Amino acid sequence: MKRGSYVARAMDKRKLIVAVEDDPRIAEMFCDILVLDGYTRVQIISDGQSAKDLLPEMGAHLILLDIGLPNLDGASLYKILRGHSNTKNTPIIVITASHDWELHRMGIQAGFLLPKPFNVQELRDMIRALLPEKQEI
Repeated sequence: MKRGSYVARAMDKRKLIVAVEDDPRIAEMFCDILVLDGYTRVQIISDGQSAKDLLPEMGAHLILLDIGLPNLDGASLYKILRGHSNTKNTPIIVITASHDWELHRMGIQAGFLLPKPFNVQELRDMIRALLPEKQEI
């Protein structure tokens, strides 16, 4: 086996977490937390339309989704992702300052909801519960 193909296969085994977040400070915080916790494949997408176009082909293991996004709001994106065959079973943690009744009105029945402002440990606990096996590099 060639060394390059071994490295490529090893990289494919790492978990990919995609954060759809338009606030650069929060996006940077997500990267810092996730890299510290051993999730080294982290991708940030800063608007809903780009996420709609990119996420179905990315193979994300987990999506962190902000509701207040430019170009396509998070509630609409959530529904699109749940309806797409490539993302319908991908765990999504919805991050929002909205109340449960507002999310219900938007058509989101999020099993994984992280209210803003959120506790970093709570975020870590949710991610560990959804992705229990970190991949070593």
